[in-house]
Amino acid sequence: MRIWFWAWVIVAVGIAAVSALARDRYSAPWASGAATAAVLEALRADLALQWVAFFAVSAVVFVAVNRVRYSGRHVAKR
Repeated sequence: MRIWFWAWVIVAVGIAAVSALARDRYSAPWASGAATAAVLEALRADLALQWVAFFAVSAVVFVAVNRVRYSGRHVAKR
């Protein structure tokens, strides 16, 4: 494997561990983005595509998790 694969794996595991230990749910989606980038590196994708996937997957997962998590609290009560 190339060096970027191991870099993405270390980032994904590091973010996941810190997120779990600190019970911080805001940083957890970044671990999924790093894992996606590691998979792309294993598939020999371009480095620019890995960075785009890292930010795109992280942003989508962040919005999806937080929308589901907080939508019930901010709905107008009738």
